[in-house]
Amino acid sequence: MMYFNKVVLLGNMTRNPEVRYIPGSGTPVATFGLAVNRKYKKDDESMTETCFVDVVAYSKLAEFIGEYTAKGMAILVEGRLSYRTWEQDGQKRSKHEIVAENIQLVWRKDKTTEESDLVEENDSDEFFDEDDIPF
Repeated sequence: MMYFNKVVLLGNMTRNPEVRYIPGSGTPVATFGLAVNRKYKKDDESMTETCFVDVVAYSKLAEFIGEYTAKGMAILVEGRLSYRTWEQDGQKRSKHEIVAENIQLVWRKDKTTEESDLVEENDSDEFFDEDDIPF
């Protein structure tokens, strides 16, 4: 049996990212909220439904998010859905969140057009040598 867990969302950040560090390892962890709109028609009237999701990122991606993003920014998040459980004040808690693996910052040149500039940052440790480039 095959499994597939991939999420791609485009929305606006609902709060400034909070960057913390995992005790012991010092790994950076960034968390932020994302508001994602879905537009549809109901009885010939345009409607908008907003879904609010929590996003978490680790390592270099967390540092990038902490340095270059802020509340209100449009951002595209690629990642996976995660279910987390913990205990707080003697009560069991749980929640779904998106674990970001790649982000793109979206800047609109003009709010009246659909054109945008994208800046991409991902959490991949892949790199290349300039000698490997064929041109």
